[in-house]
Amino acid sequence: MKTHPSIHIGIALFILLAVLFLALFLPNQWALFQDQEHLRDWVSQWGVWKPVAVVFLQMAQVLLAPVPGQVVGLVSGYFFGVVWGTVYSIAGTTLGSAIAFLLARIFGRPLVERLTPAPTLKRLDDGAQRRGLFFFLLVFLIPFLPDDLTCFVAGLSPIPIPALVLVAMAGRLPGIFVSCWVGANAMNFTTTQWALLIAASALLAALFLLYGDQLQAWAWKLTGSK
Repeated sequence: MKTHPSIHIGIALFILLAVLFLALFLPNQWALFQDQEHLRDWVSQWGVWKPVAVVFLQMAQVLLAPVPGQVVGLVSGYFFGVVWGTVYSIAGTTLGSAIAFLLARIFGRPLVERLTPAPTLKRLDDGAQRRGLFFFLLVFLIPFLPDDLTCFVAGLSPIPIPALVLVAMAGRLPGIFVSCWVGANAMNFTTTQWALLIAASALLAALFLLYGDQLQAWAWKLTGSK
């Protein structure tokens, strides 16, 4: 399917502006994404522009940063509450996903092969061919799977981009909602609740470190991928 030339120009201008923004205003952008406290401090400086910052950060983490969007969701929930925090976060991740779909459709398989490890690409190709749009919904929904990379692979499929955008939004929504809820209620947690949350997080991190491959294999199995 051909893409209208105006879309190519729009995408090119967007990428150029994003790169200029990062270069001029965020010289330490990688530290920003890796440090939640640094992230919160940076967002607080934006004043009335805080919603724009959250949308931009969620969009950028889909395209650039190897960290879960839930990290930004925590900050979004802290500043804006559950409802608006979720709205801003899902807007950013949806925008980032849409851009990834478009980039894959414009630049094709060579770009996707450079970004995606061969075993992951093979699994995603296989699942897409056998289960189509429903497969992508499961990948976005189930934890431990590379949902950001999936955006690029999904862009290679013949599925219309509006359908992919809706699926990405629906699949990401539960995880983002939970992270925003935690961020919104963090100040109200009791000591016991904080202890339980920290213990659960530590347990999950330990399980992933010890059994990461098995957890991911289990998650892939849930999608029907071979």
